[in-house]
Amino acid sequence: MKNTTFSIKIFFCFCVVILFSVLVPCGYFLHSIKQESIDLTREEAFREVSFVRTYIMEEVEKGEFDQKGALPETLKRFYSGGEHRVTLIDAEGTVLYDSFAEDVSQLENHRYHEEVAKAFTSGEGSSVRHSSSLGTSFVYAAKRVSIPGTAISVIRVAAPLSLVEEHAGDRSRALMAGAVAALVFAVAFAAFMSMRFRRSLQLMISSVENLATPGSRSGRISLRTLPGDEFAPLAAAVNSMAQRMEVQVNHILAQKAQLDAVLNSIAEGVLVVDHEGCIRSVNATLVRLFPRAAHAEGLQPVEVIPSPDLQKGIESLKHAVPEKPVQFEMDNMSGRKLQVLICPIVGESKLLMAVAVFHDITEMSVLMEMRRDFVANVSHELRTPLTAIMGYAESLKRYVSEPRALHFLEVIDRNSQYMATMVKDLLQLSSIENGAIPMDIKPMPASMVIRGGMDLCRSSAESKKLEFVEKLDDGDFSVNADAEYLTRVVRNLLENACRYAPEGSQIVISAEPDKENGMAVFRVADSGPGIPPELRVRVFERFYRVEKHRGGQVSTGLGLAICKHIVERHGGCISIEDGPGCIVKFTVPLA
Repeated sequence: MKNTTFSIKIFFCFCVVILFSVLVPCGYFLHSIKQESIDLTREEAFREVSFVRTYIMEEVEKGEFDQKGALPETLKRFYSGGEHRVTLIDAEGTVLYDSFAEDVSQLENHRYHEEVAKAFTSGEGSSVRHSSSLGTSFVYAAKRVSIPGTAISVIRVAAPLSLVEEHAGDRSRALMAGAVAALVFAVAFAAFMSMRFRRSLQLMISSVENLATPGSRSGRISLRTLPGDEFAPLAAAVNSMAQRMEVQVNHILAQKAQLDAVLNSIAEGVLVVDHEGCIRSVNATLVRLFPRAAHAEGLQPVEVIPSPDLQKGIESLKHAVPEKPVQFEMDNMSGRKLQVLICPIVGESKLLMAVAVFHDITEMSVLMEMRRDFVANVSHELRTPLTAIMGYAESLKRYVSEPRALHFLEVIDRNSQYMATMVKDLLQLSSIENGAIPMDIKPMPASMVIRGGMDLCRSSAESKKLEFVEKLDDGDFSVNADAEYLTRVVRNLLENACRYAPEGSQIVISAEPDKENGMAVFRVADSGPGIPPELRVRVFERFYRVEKHRGGQVSTGLGLAICKHIVERHGGCISIEDGPGCIVKFTVPLA
């Protein structure tokens, strides 16, 4: 049935092509015949006009011409009842004589007839139109003349088109007869060719259908016995395609098997979604974490994994691809704590798919909690003996006068003060990490944060003759922050800058709004030795110090770690920027 339908389509295509190939030239040829006949008739009419003019001038010279404009009797008899129509017109367009009219007074003014108007303006004119009074079409030819002694201004001759149309009709009928014969032959030829194509395509179609049948992937299809050579290149191409397809399919199956083996062997759960957010594949680990994911293909992630954050993260990728992967934490149905990382895969500036990786951090979270508790407990227990040591050392100074003993007491007091500061920072850092300290976040001026930090570090700056420079290029603006803790961030950064900046130099504290991202950007810059790029990531770790790169000053190694946690509690981030000296940048939300 399919082959029959295709054969019919081929047949009709042949017929349409042949029909247009015959009728269009025939139509053009008939039009050319008619136009040629009209041109010959027009030339004949102009010759008649010249003849009438010459004859009238001869009659005028003999003195036998009627001054009113009537034709001589000889011409009247010649044109009376003839096929040509002679009309004499004066300068006003009034008809003086018409060989087809007995009473010229009944005729309309001819001044604005097409051919007459052209004759008055350019000397001669012609037109073709149908005469309703006579019921036939004429070719009109008119010339402007000047015959002394007469009122004649234009001579017009009209030649009938009946003979032309009759002649064109005879030739048209002969031509159409030939066209019909050609069409009959062409239809028969089209039927023959369509049947030939049908037989040629029958084996082609059955072979391709066999290739497309699931489970049938034979490397070669025999299409070399087709009748005729019309489809020989196509047959060869299909044979080649079949072989390449088998190789590609085998290669893809091998790669898929390898990928499945890798995904199912890793300890992390993997979820792959397409650009529409529908699940395309999962690995065995994810099925163990979320048993409903075993039959999740085509579903939305929220239908399998009850996490609004996961669905929100995937939906956000449809609108804008983030610079960094989307990251958050969640719990599964068994109480396991999972860290989720959603990575977009982009091609041609649009989202192709996204991969979500689920990392089980339950044990890690327990260990981190134990570490925080240990640090808090140990720090708390150390405060009492340290206070006692510092108190007794201070008291002993009043009773000891021997220089060597005083030196030992100074060392004890200095190190006790250092340990007390460290314990204080540890307790504060632990409280911030655990969320034990609530933050009163509300709108406040950015200048208030900067000036609060500068006031707390004024004495440190004056001891080294340092100058604080405040920069608010876009004017003051408001941020959403806890005044006490954000001031602590500025204070810690300024203390670090004072510790390492050269004596007599400037420390620049700047702030500017980033309205596009809805964040305020703060920077603290000094002209000290700076921090090497390879160490900039680690400076925010607790107890990590880079004194060997920054002038040998001593610190607890907790100041930047505290700054990092405070800024992150506000929803911002902190980093070290390139530049002369050291530039620390941190962000907080705009109000």
